[in-house]
Amino acid sequence: MKFKFLSVGLFSLTVVSPLFAPSFTRPASALGCVITDVAVQVDVSGSKTPAQQTHNPNQQFGENCTGNSVTNTSTQVNTGPNSAQQNVNSNSVVGGGATSNTPGKGDVGVKVHVPVDVYNPAADPNFLNGVGVPKR
Repeated sequence: MKFKFLSVGLFSLTVVSPLFAPSFTRPASALGCVITDVAVQVDVSGSKTPAQQTHNPNQQFGENCTGNSVTNTSTQVNTGPNSAQQNVNSNSVVGGGATSNTPGKGDVGVKVHVPVDVYNPAADPNFLNGVGVPKR
């Protein structure tokens, strides 16, 4: 008999709880804006000199930005005997009014830089000279 009351109690709680959920969540007007900037730079070369890879995102947020988002992605790939110089400069502006580089209340600025630099001996024209392999 006790299980019937427990079952009825849990059932009624699950039916009524969605009515109270909005009182526990923040209103949409409290949400800010999001800017995401992702740069992937890949250098697979036969050079032992490291690649020069830079990421310079500029993110501007409007003073009263609400619920907007901007996503910027970039990919640069170099393969060959020489190392690369890879630069990414991006500008993102979200929201109206006066803007600032500093995210306001509720705003989120995400900056992701993925530099990959791999030495590939097969692309190095001098590699076979040092391993004792006869020249053709």
